[in-house]
Amino acid sequence: MTEASHPHIVMVNKAYPPWIGGIERHVRDMSEALVERGWRVSALVCNPGWYETREVVNGVRVLRAPQWGRILSQPIVTRFFHRLHELQPELLHVHVPFPLGWWTAWAVPETVPVVCTWHSDIVRQWWLRPLFMRFEQRFLRRCAAVIVTSETVLRHSRALRRHREKCRVIPLAVSPDPLLNETRVQALAEQIRSAAGQPIILFVGRLVGYKGLRFLIEAMQSIPAALWIAGEGPLREKLQRQAERIRPEGGVRFWGTVSEEEKAALYQAATVLVLPSISRNEAFGYVLLEAMERGCPVITTDLPTGVRHVNKEGVSGLVVPPRDPRALSEAICRILREEGLREKLSAGARRRAWECFNFDETVRDLEEVYRGVLKEYPPV
Repeated sequence: MTEASHPHIVMVNKAYPPWIGGIERHVRDMSEALVERGWRVSALVCNPGWYETREVVNGVRVLRAPQWGRILSQPIVTRFFHRLHELQPELLHVHVPFPLGWWTAWAVPETVPVVCTWHSDIVRQWWLRPLFMRFEQRFLRRCAAVIVTSETVLRHSRALRRHREKCRVIPLAVSPDPLLNETRVQALAEQIRSAAGQPIILFVGRLVGYKGLRFLIEAMQSIPAALWIAGEGPLREKLQRQAERIRPEGGVRFWGTVSEEEKAALYQAATVLVLPSISRNEAFGYVLLEAMERGCPVITTDLPTGVRHVNKEGVSGLVVPPRDPRALSEAICRILREEGLREKLSAGARRRAWECFNFDETVRDLEEVYRGVLKEYPPV
């Protein structure tokens, strides 16, 4: 396949940056990397507003279809399939969990190959599984290839049991950000450390229930360190009230939404990043890779998801049971007090991020999947 013959790839997902989310960041990074390698890429996503937007972002054509609301976390959109026909994909790449994406696979001609990235089974609406399983399985049968982000997800997925032969594990990876000014990041990190005046325990993510942040706040009750929380979400006020009860003297700071530069500086300044998630909704933990690349050790909970694959106990961080404030507290205190442990985990985190989650390798593996399925679907 020559560069000039690269077909038109259409990525389908719920959203696209600036919407904040690990899957959204992954879709953007992969799309832009593919464009740099000569592919033509469009992204068909949902717009949180009632209007449609179209733009070209770093070579990627982004079309956001109007969204009128949500039912069970799924967007209600109009003109989605009409816009798909307008884009005329030559290869369709659907990111799930996203039931609307299942139907896009049936809305394109059978001569168009469909690739799926299976980030997670549907977790929150598990009780509806008897209703949607038929459509889910039909979608998987339509896929020429299924990309899974970790062996753990593949091993524990009920939906993928009948389709293992078409599955390939390609982990997520963090794209280098050429716009980050490292000199400013380092200076800001020094300012953050100085302002804290004590070790910083960091959380980065949306303030939603499955992140388990309430257990981390409870764990901080008697730890001689500051807890800094970067992110927004519907539970912010409730979590702030809890923090005031647990630490009436202060020590818990809510940063809200932070810029990429501020986030990088927080990773640089923190003693450890804690991701205390409590359910399989935490499919991978993209922030773990961001932190590890900057040498920030991590503490995670033992979930049957990609989180288990990203953080390796004793190498890049520590692992504790979910919903266990005492175990979280003990792990944090161990990193604070055990001589040399933080430095060891910092070096291990940086090394593991580079060796196991290399961005260029991830893009090459994705291209290999594309080329393989396109050989099976020659143009008519």
